[in-house]
Amino acid sequence: MVRFKFEYAVILIYLLVGSGWILFSDELTLLLAPTPEIAAHFQTYKGLFYVFITGVLLYFFLRKHLQKLRNAEEKALESDRLKSGFLANVSHEIRTPMNGVIGFAELLKDESLSNEERLHYISIIEKSGERMLELIGDIVDISMADSGQVKIKLSQVNIIELLGSLTMLFSPSAEEKKIELIVSPCKESERVTEIVIDREKVVCVLSKIIKNAIKYTNSGYVRVGCHRDGGYIYFEVADSGVGIPDGQFDKIFNRFVQVNMSYTKTYDGAGLGLSIAKSYVEMMGGKIWAQPNPDGGSVFIFTVPFKPVSPSRRKNDKKS
Repeated sequence: MVRFKFEYAVILIYLLVGSGWILFSDELTLLLAPTPEIAAHFQTYKGLFYVFITGVLLYFFLRKHLQKLRNAEEKALESDRLKSGFLANVSHEIRTPMNGVIGFAELLKDESLSNEERLHYISIIEKSGERMLELIGDIVDISMADSGQVKIKLSQVNIIELLGSLTMLFSPSAEEKKIELIVSPCKESERVTEIVIDREKVVCVLSKIIKNAIKYTNSGYVRVGCHRDGGYIYFEVADSGVGIPDGQFDKIFNRFVQVNMSYTKTYDGAGLGLSIAKSYVEMMGGKIWAQPNPDGGSVFIFTVPFKPVSPSRRKNDKKS
């Protein structure tokens, strides 16, 4: 169906209504007016009626399109504001570790440094490089997701092993803050062992949530769990950290948005992790949300469709 430009549509409606009114109203006037004087009055009222009708039609037509333009303008302004804040934050997050790399690399030139000082400076350079690499990786992940270059790759996965490997990966960070990192046991009826999922995406989502949970938890625990309910697998990460302010649970997954930015400046990061997590979960056909933890802190939950391992896949895995 051919779509007319807005200005052409307005002109066409005006011409059609005007032409139809002139053609048919003249015939009606001649039939109803017994004298030329009355016909002249009819012509006047007819013109006023035409102006009124076309004005009303144009009003509703224009209002519909103007509302679309206003909505588009508001979205563009909001997007521009968020992107400006995002770029300012990213600029800060890049400069900070880069200054650390350059500054401590310069200090390493001092030949009078002790081995302990030298190792300390090297450690700071390594952490700064890792922080910068993580930020660049997040930006690349967002760009690839937006351009449709990220594909779902399903494979058979042992959930128990997956959660165990993740807890081992993040145990040093948790131990450093004296936080208990545990895998929550599931009920026997809810337990899942072997399923078919995109391992890389699930690991990425869980890693970003667990890392955030450890970052915002100063004492207590971070608990990771998984269970099946109907046609979905539910992954859950609960913490006893600082929590999320009321009314902010939906906003934390938005692109270019940080919850209470002045507050979160106490912590490192550009606030991209949860946005990437949401993109990956939705690609896999699931949902992600957050809710308050009764023990204090937050609970992050995301779902992926449950796909059991087929007998043929089991046979192939045994052969291999």
